[in-house]
Amino acid sequence: MSTALTDTSKLNLSFKKVLGKAQTSNTKGVSNEGIGSNISMGASTIFGYEPPTPVSSSYYTILGGVAEMVKLVATPMAGTKDDDGRYQAFALSLPTDYQANSSNPKKGTGFYLNGQVLNETTGTLQIIPPSFGSNYTALVYHTSSGPTQIPALDARDWVLDYFNGIFFQQDPPTDSDENPAYVDAFLYIGDYAITRMSGSGQNPGGATTEIQFNNAGVFSGSSNLTFNGTTLTGSYTGSLAELTTISASFMNIEPVSGTMAGPGSYLSLDANNNVVLATGDGATTSPAGANTQLQFNNAGSFGASANLTFNGTTLTGSYTGSLAQVTTLSSSALRTDGNSYLSGGLIHKRTAISTTHTASLTEYILAVTAVPTSILCDATAFSDGQVLVIKDESGAASPTNTITLNASASQTIDGNSDVFIESPYGSVFLYSNGTNWFIY
Repeated sequence: MSTALTDTSKLNLSFKKVLGKAQTSNTKGVSNEGIGSNISMGASTIFGYEPPTPVSSSYYTILGGVAEMVKLVATPMAGTKDDDGRYQAFALSLPTDYQANSSNPKKGTGFYLNGQVLNETTGTLQIIPPSFGSNYTALVYHTSSGPTQIPALDARDWVLDYFNGIFFQQDPPTDSDENPAYVDAFLYIGDYAITRMSGSGQNPGGATTEIQFNNAGVFSGSSNLTFNGTTLTGSYTGSLAELTTISASFMNIEPVSGTMAGPGSYLSLDANNNVVLATGDGATTSPAGANTQLQFNNAGSFGASANLTFNGTTLTGSYTGSLAQVTTLSSSALRTDGNSYLSGGLIHKRTAISTTHTASLTEYILAVTAVPTSILCDATAFSDGQVLVIKDESGAASPTNTITLNASASQTIDGNSDVFIESPYGSVFLYSNGTNWFIY
């Protein structure tokens, strides 16, 4: 048995490589070798990224996002037996459980499939050669008496084609159990040059939502700056260090260090036109006092008192001064407790009536400008003691052209369901007790 590659093997390996064919048997001529090899490589089979410095790794460890440690299965290739009937060539393939165990983000796509034979991918699946570092040297094993490494200078004189994953042994062992069973090697899983030249294909760095940045020519991400499609969130230093969250509806500002600025803080521009959070004077913007209490300036701060309240409808007060007699204001009535003093004339609200009309809470004088007509009066719609004045301003009221005052539903006006104004310029003064009407 030879202790080195014979001249025939060397010649066949070199000659067939130049002609783009793999060496699978010394008994085959170039025309009989059906598997291609490569020297002049196209962009589709040239590594797009430099494999990182190799380190000893366990199966499925990924280095730099481009190199994955894999246990490749070696299978005898039909038609590659020597004159003694022993296999010389073995095809390497991905393990049958590759997709279940691999952390390669491309697994299950393209050629990254269970049991995929490397030489059938025409260079898409390549083993990283030791030219990128001695630790990339593939280790070949047989299993005749447990996993046993086949030395580089083993008597079988073997060669591994890293491009197409074919193992060739010039002098196969007599014991077929000593044929290669598997190969530990790093598979290139990064993008090839053609993808990089087309401007696409590199996988994003970091985790989901992390914004990408140029990290020495490679995409990288950081949890300190993320975007989920709606909200931009960051934790960082620099001229925008105060910016922590931006969304479609709000922006939160926080200082770089120390505590949040106190009450009265505001946004401003610093000398470099950066948006910063400036500390206010400490004044609170929260209302003072209790619920419904009106606010007033109390020595530069908000003040409040139970003596003046407003619930959205009614203004109520107990105080001294020029309005001391006013205790309650609402949308429907002004109520005074105690004596009332007027320093000028008293103006009543006047409403002109020319057709059928329903008296309302906000009315006082109903001036009838055309007869006949009728006015519906609902006592329950008026406050207890509220007054209503009906006057014939037309001067045309008569027994045949009356102004009819109708009490609503079962209500009465001085015990009657309706009252009539039948004389020119006649008038009626009514007040309500909240249930019925009375003439006074």
